[in-house]
Amino acid sequence: MTHAMLTMVSRIPVDRVDQARGLIDMLGNPASDAVRAAIGGAPGSEFLHFASLHAIRSHRENYAFLVLEMSADGTADAALNQLAQRAGQYLLPVFQVADPNITAASLGAYLKRHSVTVGQTLFKPAGLVFAGTPDHSVVRIKQEEALAAEVARLLAAPGEHASALACLEAVRRGLQADPARGYAFDLVSESSAPPEDPSIAGKAAALAPSFIATFLWPILLVSVPLAGWFAWPAHARSVSAHDVLGFALSWIGLILLFTAIVLSIAYRAFRKAEKSDTTSDRAPTLEQAERMFAHENAPGYAHNHMISHTIRKSGLLRFVTGRLSFWAIAGVTRFNPKPGFLGDIGTIHFARWVTLPGTRDVLFFSNYAGSWESYLEDFITKAHEGLTGAWSNSVGFPRTSNLFLEGATDGERFKRFARQSMDYTPFWYSAYPALTTANIRTNALVRRGLAARTESEASAWLTLLGSTPRPPEKLDTTQIQSIVFGGLGFKPAGRVMTIRLGGDVLRNRALLRDLVPSLTFNDGRYISAPAVVTLALSPRGLEHLGLPEDALETFPAAFRVGMRGEGRARILGDDPGARDWWWDCDPVDAALLVYGDTEDAVAALAGEIGERLAGVGTICDQIDLAGVADKLIDRKEPFGFVDGVSQPAIRGTYRGLRNADPIHLVEPGEIILGYPDNRGSIPPGPLLDARHDPEMMLPIAGDNRGFTDAIKSSPRLIGFNGSYLVIRQLEQDHVGFWEYCERQATAFKAFFPEPAICDAEFIAAKMMGRWPDGSSLARNPYMSATKLKALSGAEATATMRETARPAKPDATPSSRATEPRDSENRFSRTTISCSAPRIRRARAAPTAHTSAAPTRGTASAPVRWSRSRSPIATASYASAAAFPRTTIAIPA
Repeated sequence: MTHAMLTMVSRIPVDRVDQARGLIDMLGNPASDAVRAAIGGAPGSEFLHFASLHAIRSHRENYAFLVLEMSADGTADAALNQLAQRAGQYLLPVFQVADPNITAASLGAYLKRHSVTVGQTLFKPAGLVFAGTPDHSVVRIKQEEALAAEVARLLAAPGEHASALACLEAVRRGLQADPARGYAFDLVSESSAPPEDPSIAGKAAALAPSFIATFLWPILLVSVPLAGWFAWPAHARSVSAHDVLGFALSWIGLILLFTAIVLSIAYRAFRKAEKSDTTSDRAPTLEQAERMFAHENAPGYAHNHMISHTIRKSGLLRFVTGRLSFWAIAGVTRFNPKPGFLGDIGTIHFARWVTLPGTRDVLFFSNYAGSWESYLEDFITKAHEGLTGAWSNSVGFPRTSNLFLEGATDGERFKRFARQSMDYTPFWYSAYPALTTANIRTNALVRRGLAARTESEASAWLTLLGSTPRPPEKLDTTQIQSIVFGGLGFKPAGRVMTIRLGGDVLRNRALLRDLVPSLTFNDGRYISAPAVVTLALSPRGLEHLGLPEDALETFPAAFRVGMRGEGRARILGDDPGARDWWWDCDPVDAALLVYGDTEDAVAALAGEIGERLAGVGTICDQIDLAGVADKLIDRKEPFGFVDGVSQPAIRGTYRGLRNADPIHLVEPGEIILGYPDNRGSIPPGPLLDARHDPEMMLPIAGDNRGFTDAIKSSPRLIGFNGSYLVIRQLEQDHVGFWEYCERQATAFKAFFPEPAICDAEFIAAKMMGRWPDGSSLARNPYMSATKLKALSGAEATATMRETARPAKPDATPSSRATEPRDSENRFSRTTISCSAPRIRRARAAPTAHTSAAPTRGTASAPVRWSRSRSPIATASYASAAAFPRTTIAIPA
């Protein structure tokens, strides 16, 4: 299908511009219902995509024009005849302003005579046309829109389909049963895109003949005979082969030299002019802006129309470079492997640049998807070279360099220039108001995909029936529990609760819904509630909420077996003989971490939870935690080290934005399920069979293919936006630890001369990777910042962001097994188990320094093995359970 992109220009008296605008305003923007009905015609006979009509005053005195631009199907003559026949009664009064003798019968012929063909040659009005939906007629676009809606309706109908291909077969049967959908299986022709984007040299070679024929021929017209005259031997009586060869080489060399000299002179003059060009900071008037705003983002319209009226800079050079810029844009666009895209921008339906005959007035028309602001931002960030080239020859444009550089990169100045150059559009017609170019392309793929024959093709086809997803690395923070982002230290009071649920799945789900308002999501900095909850579910809890057995089997074995399963205690280094647990040792279904402003607020929320549990489940354990100190220096773990430093910072979170140090920064997928990890891969997560999610509420598993998946037969992600929570009770022998450090200090003192002070604190710091006050070993290798300040009076270094890797003595205390720092080259390892980062959220019980004190955070250096119970997974707001492959070490 060919498109006729036509521009009709008629000169009118300047004093009749306002009269013409008044007549055009009556047609409407968007077009009135009567005009739309007349132009559209009967279903199946549509031919016009877009059209607009303007009355424009030229920069030349006593020059004004009527300008009708239209994008239609078929040939130019046929399109103009149909327009005159269907909308002649509305257009005739307007064009009679230019010529009172026009009649309804002669309107079509009049429009043909005033049609302007733009181009880049020296004898055509400079301009360029662009179609964003090549090969798509209005009839096809509307048919495919209706087809996509019918396909969506058929997919939503109840029915069981064993596979994506079976689902597609059911859609085919439904369409074949409807005689009105017979076109769905007709083959449509498509433009052939270039096989690949050629190299710069390849593009230059392909465009060279056109460049010579378009721009260099006037120079060659002079240089060829002139070079021949100079190259011809002056006194040659006979001509040998050697003379001919010498003449040819001299002739070609002189042609190239002469051409290079002319181009060099022109280039120097052009660059001088560029550097002296004046720019304009003029903003649109309030009246001008209000008129444009009144017609933008019209209700029911997914796209807009704009007209920009600029004046080309004067002079022969700008006469040529204006055409050169359009020629370059057209040439580069020709090689774009994505038909209908300007670079990476695919939001334009139709656009054109037109120079009004006999003037330096340059008009730019565009029908584009979305708002004007987003449209301009796309061009500034993605295609500013082309944007600069197209407008660099305009008076007042931001200063450019070499025609295509700078200019539009001065974003705010360019936006102001673009706005003040715009005018309102008094009449605008769109054949399909609700469709963007993305919708049109997707609908075309839906139709083409009906011919799919394999399961993979059918699955890919089904993905087209959704909307564009968020980028895979962008965090959906409103669905991620706050404890992932931080330890909620601003809620200093805390309590750990464990519960068991009953056997009634429906009542258990109702309880979960009741708990959701008390849960806290996002980074938590704006939490106003006096107390909040973090919810975690164990495998047994998920089962009691109705998660099928086959879905539970997709969880990692470590999660399902727990820390008390066969061999797990040995693997984790736990003491199998330990008996003095602070909680019930039998399996539980959920854990709730209740944090609040005060102990009373925590107790009140815990009481509300107990009331909601009545008749549904039981509370097994309630363990109060010590309050969190206000200052970081006062937040210490049982051995006396400042805790909460050197934590991984997740990219995309508030802390990750504040702390971009690569030592700490990790990709979201290292902690949270469903996102890329440090290696750029999205780790697999637990899955739910599609038959358990008939409403398609959960995200679809699989790679991002450019659309949100909506495939009935594809498995669902049941842990997206969550993580793992590990609850461990650790026993730390405070006295034994420091006695060990004293002995090692005595043994190693001779190996660490001054200025090092090899005491118990020195040995402990080497083992822990930081000094007790939290200061860095890298910056303070011999003593802590606090001790250094006391000795020298210098300013003490605060707790540092970076933490040096600890020394590795021959006999490492058992606590190092719980610390990730003893994994060398953590981010370059190919294994997963030891290299994955863990987030510690440490809080202590009121008896934190006693022998059986539970803490919330990996123990720093216990002499005795830690004791543990089964792991519990954190809950996700969207899916009631969320579990990536890494763990968050959170003892309770």
